[in-house]
Amino acid sequence: MSSRSRLAAASRGSYAGVRFLGPDAYVFGEATTGAHVASFKSAWETLLLLANGITPMRAGSGKRVSNRPALAKIDLHWHDLRHEALSRLADDGVPVHELQLLAGHSSITTTQRYMNARASSLAESMRQARERRVNRVEHADEATAQIG
Repeated sequence: MSSRSRLAAASRGSYAGVRFLGPDAYVFGEATTGAHVASFKSAWETLLLLANGITPMRAGSGKRVSNRPALAKIDLHWHDLRHEALSRLADDGVPVHELQLLAGHSSITTTQRYMNARASSLAESMRQARERRVNRVEHADEATAQIG
């Protein structure tokens, strides 16, 4: 079993909300059965238009939206959401090796490219590092004072 297959199997078990779909469900599968969906472009395009206050128009039933010019002006892609999710998890302290597994990357350097070194996250990490150092120094001083 490949590492991606193991990850997929492990992650399926961790999402209680979709367990009823069974072990063969796809992450972006059909909502009630989990069956494979060839493309979710139509759903994504509809969502983008609605989120931007634009009524989706279709040339016919089962057709993709025909608001192509409006879609071209919206600068958001579903992959941007993947990047944002990984970045937020990194900001919350999830180790990069776990993010690598979650993303299904074979190389950790690929995962590291996704990580945003956000100023607030970096500042918080530095504050915590300083706090740990101060605590170590204080405890060392206390230990020295008790011995002497």
